[in-house]
Amino acid sequence: MLDENATTIVPAVSPLLQKCFDESYLWLMPDIEKRINNYIFPIQFMITVVGNLLTMTVLLSGHIKNRANHLLTCLALCDMFVFFMMIPHYLASLDIFSRSPTFRLFHFHSKPNFGALSNWFSAAAIWFVLAVSLERLLIIKFPFRSLDVHNGKQIMIVSVGIMVSTLILTSYHHISHTCVSFIACHGTQILGKCYANTDEMHGKKLNPTSAFTKQYLHTSVYANAILAVLLPIFAVAVLNISLIRLVKRRHSEELLVRNAAGPSSMAEQEKKMTHTVLAIVSCFTLTQGPSALVFIYQKLFLFNQYTIYISVVANQLVLTGKMLNVVLFCLTSETFRRRLWQTCRFWCQLIFLAGRSKTSRSNFTRSKSVITQKTSIVYSPCSRNFSTSRKISSSSVTAPRGGAPLISNPSTDSFPTPPASTTRTTQV
Repeated sequence: MLDENATTIVPAVSPLLQKCFDESYLWLMPDIEKRINNYIFPIQFMITVVGNLLTMTVLLSGHIKNRANHLLTCLALCDMFVFFMMIPHYLASLDIFSRSPTFRLFHFHSKPNFGALSNWFSAAAIWFVLAVSLERLLIIKFPFRSLDVHNGKQIMIVSVGIMVSTLILTSYHHISHTCVSFIACHGTQILGKCYANTDEMHGKKLNPTSAFTKQYLHTSVYANAILAVLLPIFAVAVLNISLIRLVKRRHSEELLVRNAAGPSSMAEQEKKMTHTVLAIVSCFTLTQGPSALVFIYQKLFLFNQYTIYISVVANQLVLTGKMLNVVLFCLTSETFRRRLWQTCRFWCQLIFLAGRSKTSRSNFTRSKSVITQKTSIVYSPCSRNFSTSRKISSSSVTAPRGGAPLISNPSTDSFPTPPASTTRTTQV
């Protein structure tokens, strides 16, 4: 059975083994994509990871458990995993990694697989956006739905269903290309190229991929573009437009029932929701739609240098859309912003108090070491009337007359009390 995704080390002929190539020929991506990865991707990565971690901290807090928040949590996880799967591609843009033969072999071997995982989490995130939009519409249409008891099993079924279905939909990426590596420059340079398994030829050789696999790959490309991108975009637009119409109708009915309910505030709320919905639909369409169109264009027309640049721009739009999801779906809510601010304050105070506690503990340790050098009785846990925060000389402690023990176990009706003065003497 043919392993269509395996990296093949081709025995190099003598001229290629002895030939050394310029560094520009060893780049693993076009110059424009390299510059974008060097300067833009780190910013996108930090904003997405930090923003989604804070978002998940707020959404998973015990006082706001509901279906929409758990779906938003899954969306945040998928967005972060998209960026995690893009890390090898980012490393390939750095000269220190692109010049390493070991990394180049790893990159050529794993590039189709990491691309498949990135597309999987991206498709899952798109469907979670659709699920969140549907849940918001149902809450507006059926207000008592938000009062239902949280059903974790139902959310688990929906989440697993989205992940499994998108995995099946995007799994063709694992076998879509065959990457071949060549050894050059006396074994110090690794060259490689990835051939599409839908092509008739792999370089100068005939493509060994079976006809059934080629047909499966052709069909999967269109199915992925339609079901994982275009259809959800259309559905999200329809759901959010229905949400606006439903809110307008609900507000008009409330105004007819009770005129003193504050029509100006209702109009302001309706205007704010309309702006939010328009921002979600516009951003979602403009950032996710071009990638599907580029997929279809590359299959219908010849793959040339211009389509490479278009594909790079489309990929950056997708990553920008993942970065903006937390802003559009969470930060537009005043309640969420207030709880996010409280969460940030809590963690900042916790870190500050932890630093102060560490400093106080170190000061207490130094103070304790000085005290125990003077007298061991001060460090006794039974000596409640003695302070461990200042030096006490041994002469300030006098033994009682009659040879009675200095410290005795208190009875149930007699407990130690703070000293009446600063002099540390025991009175009988």
